Amino acid sequence: MNDYEIITKVFDITEEELNQLNERHLYINEKLILDLVNGVGVVAKDLNDSAKDKEKGIVRFWDSLSGNEKKRQNQINMNVIEGFKSVSKWLEDHDRYSTRMDLRIKDVADELYKTQDEILKFYSQFKELGLRVGLLEEFKKSAESKFNNIEERLKKIEAQQHIDLEVSKLCHLDLPIEIEIFTILDNLASGEFGLWMIFEKESKKKDEQISYLKRKIREKLKIEGKEYFDFKKLSSKINSLQPLEQKAIKFISQQYQYFKYEDSYEMIDLIALSVTNAPDEVEKIIDSQSHIRTFLTYDDYINIITNEFLGELQCKK
Repeated sequence: MNDYEIITKVFDITEEELNQLNERHLYINEKLILDLVNGVGVVAKDLNDSAKDKEKGIVRFWDSLSGNEKKRQNQINMNVIEGFKSVSKWLEDHDRYSTRMDLRIKDVADELYKTQDEILKFYSQFKELGLRVGLLEEFKKSAESKFNNIEERLKKIEAQQHIDLEVSKLCHLDLPIEIEIFTILDNLASGEFGLWMIFEKESKKKDEQISYLKRKIREKLKIEGKEYFDFKKLSSKINSLQPLEQKAIKFISQQYQYFKYEDSYEMIDLIALSVTNAPDEVEKIIDSQSHIRTFLTYDDYINIITNEFLGELQCKK
């Protein structure tokens, strides 16, 4: 099985399309794998809920009438097996460089390891699944070793070099500038820079790097004064992008929303709404979201979205 097979099969995307996305979104592979691995826990919960509903009779009876029961079971079976395949594939590659997404995958897979016995009760008929779950023991040990020794590796990371590299891409990604900022911040948050932010113990150093990043973005884009951010134009620009790019932006923004622990994002939510709704509907929908401001400058946008991607990492450790 090649590096792309799991992702291309489950997400119905070609290897060529995946390579195209990777040119801009450096950690889209890991994000898709994370989505699969996390999905194992979600479908396991769905199966447990179905079992509970069986006692009530209503939902299961409706499923049997509509034919949804078999469809749902087949989908759960596929997702669980593919999810474990993804964990196993990531395990095989565990010696490659570490990113923040790797750490997230490790955390989710660790939770799967803890619940493997419960999962196997439902899937004892799948010999392949049993083998994959057995690999989680090896996965758990290698992942712990990998991240226990991470601080020595992180000493070699030059945070500003990562910032300079990503900021240099601005105005060259062939995307609306608001989405280019979104993209480079996601690359920083998901990669080695994000991992450095998590493990760096000195808050002052983190604050300095965030300030440096914001300043470099402003300098690159020559942002001065009170030029206002036009979310209606942004929506039109997003909806004029290629469908594959729209799908990637939607996936990335919604994944951040899913893993948000408390409160709501503002700019990431705005982008998610813009990419999932027609331009003539966006204004009304955003007006109904009390946490999203409709009047802000580009300077505000840079401050807010940078804090959303990287601010929570300032509080880690």
